[in-house]
Amino acid sequence: MEDYFNYTKNLFDPTKVQEKPEVFKGLRVLDFTHVIYGPTAAKVLGQYGAEVIKFELPWVGDLWRFGVLWGSFWRHSSVCFHFVQYGKYFFSLNLKLPKAKEIILKMAENADVVVENFAAGTTDAWGIGYSQLSKANPGIIYLSCATYGQYGPMRFFPGWDLLAQAASGVISLTGYPDTDKYYKLPDYVGDFLPGNIGALAVIMALNQRKKTGKGQYIDLAQTEALMRIIPNFTYHSITGEDLGRSGNTDPAMAPSGIFKTCDGKFVAVAAVTDDQYKAICEAMGHPELVNKYKDTFERLKPENAKELYDATAKWVGASSAENLVELAKKHGFSFAVVEDDYDITNDEWRRERGSVIVYTDDMYGKLLIPGPSAMLSKTPGRIKWLSRPLGYHNRYILKKILGYSEEEIKQLEKERVVGNWDDRPGIKPPVYYDIEKDPIFNYKGE
Repeated sequence: MEDYFNYTKNLFDPTKVQEKPEVFKGLRVLDFTHVIYGPTAAKVLGQYGAEVIKFELPWVGDLWRFGVLWGSFWRHSSVCFHFVQYGKYFFSLNLKLPKAKEIILKMAENADVVVENFAAGTTDAWGIGYSQLSKANPGIIYLSCATYGQYGPMRFFPGWDLLAQAASGVISLTGYPDTDKYYKLPDYVGDFLPGNIGALAVIMALNQRKKTGKGQYIDLAQTEALMRIIPNFTYHSITGEDLGRSGNTDPAMAPSGIFKTCDGKFVAVAAVTDDQYKAICEAMGHPELVNKYKDTFERLKPENAKELYDATAKWVGASSAENLVELAKKHGFSFAVVEDDYDITNDEWRRERGSVIVYTDDMYGKLLIPGPSAMLSKTPGRIKWLSRPLGYHNRYILKKILGYSEEEIKQLEKERVVGNWDDRPGIKPPVYYDIEKDPIFNYKGE
C-alpha cells in the first residue's frame, strides 16, 4: 500500500501544478454576477483555466467589495471578495449606456459562457439576456442564478443566502428537537453550494455543446439547489411525518453526535456499520453493548439511541482528544476532531496537499486561501492572482481582446462608458501600491 500512497502523492503534487495544462484553457466566460452565489459558479470555471471577465459598474462595483466581516478591510480590500473573486479579469463598464451594450454583444460573439445572478428578467430587459446573446452566438451557454428561478410567483423577490436557506426548508431542520430555536447554516453555505452546482450545470451544457454545437439556457434557482441536499420532504411524502430536527446526531446512525472531551475540545463520533459499532463499544470498554443491540434497526430505536448517545458522551467526557485519536487508530471506529479556523490555518497536511495555500500576490502580498476543491491529476486547478481593484483590466480587455485604439479608449472614458474607482476602500488599490507602474492597468498593447 505504501507504493500506492507514494504514487498518489506524486500524482497530485501541488508543486507541479504550474507544469500541467488547464482543462478550460481557451474558454471565455462573461461574468455579470455579484456578491457570492453567481460569482462562485464563475470562479470554479476560472480555477480550472477559463478566462473569466467580470463586469462591474464604474465607481460602484460589486456590492461584495464592501462585504467586510465585522467592518474590517485588509489592505484597502475585502478578504471576503478575494475569497470569491480571485483569478478573474475586472472590467468596469456602464451597462446603462448603448455603447456598453455594443461592447457586450461584440464580446458575446466569441464567448462560450455567460453567468448572471440579477433578478429574473433583468439582463433581458438590458438587452443582454439569453434571447439576445444567443442570436449573436448560438453556441453560448447562459447560466442565470436567481434565488427563485426565472418564472413562478416569487421570481421578482430579492434573495440572499439567509432567505434561500429559509425558503428551501434547510433552516427548518437546524437546531434541537423540542425547541423553538432555528439556526442559519454559517458563512453563506446557501450561496457557495448552489454556486458550485451552477458550475456543474455549465460543464454538463459544455458536454452537450461538444456533441451538437448548440448552446443552451440554464435556469438555476438557489432555493431549489438547496432543496437537493435534504431528503426530508420525500420522507414526509411517504410517512406523513416530519423527519424533524436531529441536533448534532445523525438519524441514520447510532451512536452519533458531537461530544465534548475532558480537555475542552469537541469530537464527532458516528457508527453506521456493525463493525464500526463493535469497534466503538470495545474502545469505550462496553463490549456488552455489542450483543445488546446487534443491528442498526435496534440501535436506532429512540430509547436505544439515547442510551448509546449518553454512554458515548460519558466516555468522551472522561477522555482527552489526543487519547481518543489514538483509540480511533487502534480500534478503527469513525471519529474526527472538530477543527476550527486556527486548526485549518495551521494544518500542515492541508498545506502539503494544496487544499490550503499561502498565496503570494503581486499587489496584496500573502493571503491564505483555499485551493481548488477537486484535485485533477492531469489538469489541476490553480490560483493566478487575487481580486483586483475596480476596472483594473479595462485597458487590457479593450486593447488585447477587443482591439480598441488608444483614442477609442479615451473617448469611452470621456463618455463614462468605462471607468474605475474612487477613493473608497474596497474598490481602490492598496495605498502602498504604485498603480502608475502596473503594466496591466496601464496596458499599452505592445
